[in-house]
Amino acid sequence: MQKFFLCDLCALCGGKKKGLTLIELVVALALSSLLLVTTAGVIKSMHEKKKVFADQLDVQPWRVELAERLRDDLLRSKEMRIGPRSLELLGFSGHDPVTGEPNLVPVQVRWTLKKEGAYEILTRTETPHGGLEDFLARPRTELIAVGVVNFSIGSFTGLENEQRSERRTITASGRLMDGPGEWVTMPKALTLVVHGPKNTVLVNELIYR
Repeated sequence: MQKFFLCDLCALCGGKKKGLTLIELVVALALSSLLLVTTAGVIKSMHEKKKVFADQLDVQPWRVELAERLRDDLLRSKEMRIGPRSLELLGFSGHDPVTGEPNLVPVQVRWTLKKEGAYEILTRTETPHGGLEDFLARPRTELIAVGVVNFSIGSFTGLENEQRSERRTITASGRLMDGPGEWVTMPKALTLVVHGPKNTVLVNELIYR
């Protein structure tokens, strides 16, 4: 029986190897597996980023509207009063009851946090303020947001040295027995912070009047 060695086989094939050796095959399989794992990781990362972006698109509009409504009321008010569950404002932040457009009439606005089942809801109640007709007018309440856990108001008493008053936080579980504070003149600058579930910051603004 004739025996062939590797060099003899190579000679019979014209000095050229045909096919893959076992080591080359193992290396190729390892590289293919590594490429598949890398590709899967990239696809998963893209999917997660797409989901986060979609969530942001879904959340962003109502956050923007919430910030705008609070900012407008704070800028157009002359006085404010903070209670354990509400923020009350006196000023010219009225809206047309039909179109909803600002009409700058004198109103008293009350932002209230309260529990409805398992959720905290934030409402805005607008009551005309001034003459007899305003006294007889019915308040108009809007549901502004669901899932607002608390919001806090702070004021600067001196912008140059950044002296500020004590920050007041409004929650849906505030003790009503504490009662509202006194009516005070709106400061020149305010800090507004609104939190959602898990202490998520929904609004964080410094408002100059």
